[in-house]
Amino acid sequence: MERSNAPWSVHPHPGYLRDQRWYAKKHPKELAAVMRNLERYINLLSLAPDPRTLQAGFIHPEKHGMVALDQRGSDGHLQPTRLYCFAQVRTQRVHLLGLGDKSGQAADLARLAPIAQALNS
Repeated sequence: MERSNAPWSVHPHPGYLRDQRWYAKKHPKELAAVMRNLERYINLLSLAPDPRTLQAGFIHPEKHGMVALDQRGSDGHLQPTRLYCFAQVRTQRVHLLGLGDKSGQAADLARLAPIAQALNS
């Protein structure tokens, strides 16, 4: 995998934007927490030779190259939340695929797997 020296850019998918609007209204603290962890993840990506080597308590590898970033590291008791994304090394893009809570994780992964598979090919 060849990398460029360009900074990573963020590309939200329509499903993520829908989820984001809902979280902004219903769970703004959880949304803010996962967005802070997205910033941390992007900073780590700029240092790592391969996104699959990244390890941190808030990063959870998922199928098809996706990762789930959770709400950990924030103050207060927050509902377990996942921001699903895919780091595409060739283009230096982080694709934001969706948001969900821990209880809906299986359904979220099933819904987002086709998108991740398409990005992975």
